[in-house]
Amino acid sequence: MAEKVVKCFHQGPNVVRALDGVDLRVDPGEFIAIMGASGSGKSTLLHAAAGLTHIDGGHIRVDGQDLGAMKDAALTRFRRRHIGLVFQAFNLIPTLSAEDNIRLPAMGTDGLEARLEGLLDRLGIKERRAHRPDALSGGEQQRVAIARALVTEPDILLADEPTGSLDSVTGQSLCQLLRELCDEQSRTIVVVTHEPAVAMWADRVVVLRDGVDIARFATDGGHDPQALTRDYQKALAAERPAA
Repeated sequence: MAEKVVKCFHQGPNVVRALDGVDLRVDPGEFIAIMGASGSGKSTLLHAAAGLTHIDGGHIRVDGQDLGAMKDAALTRFRRRHIGLVFQAFNLIPTLSAEDNIRLPAMGTDGLEARLEGLLDRLGIKERRAHRPDALSGGEQQRVAIARALVTEPDILLADEPTGSLDSVTGQSLCQLLRELCDEQSRTIVVVTHEPAVAMWADRVVVLRDGVDIARFATDGGHDPQALTRDYQKALAAERPAA
């Protein structure tokens, strides 16, 4: 997905490298968690992987396509078909029903009705399809957002702090859902989080610090947040390798 990716931001006379040569490969059907403190570059990496942020060096490849080599119109079409996006703030259109929010990115595509019904059933929101976002709980809104991201059957699902606006019980339910989507439908999923209780559901964890991928380790399916927390804190405490 990411090959030696560099992204710089200008802060007055200074140039800050939000991403400093990040490498990240994600295999089809794999569930990856990207962890790091605020300002580590994890959301920037996810936005770059979605083609929402132009990078200053390296390559972002999805399904074999180099996103940086694509013009804006082609990139928009590619993203709509191949990349599903889920954000912490849900980003649902308040005047549309749950069903219409889900339909929106796939309007006019073949098989939409069958996909829609399948997602409403799979995500447990069939009875809430006619409700607008303000009539839904936080967990229901996030499930609608996931359905909207999946309705185009994307190659990869990217989620930026998807549990950040949810209580812990609802957040864990959402993580279990993502794990099931990965296991049962071979969905490729990349989640950005700072919470070990979220990252423990992934197959692998990648840790960023100051825009550099400093560590990666397998969770081994153990769902042990204490062990993952120890690995994460050990990675953060290690000295940054000399350039």
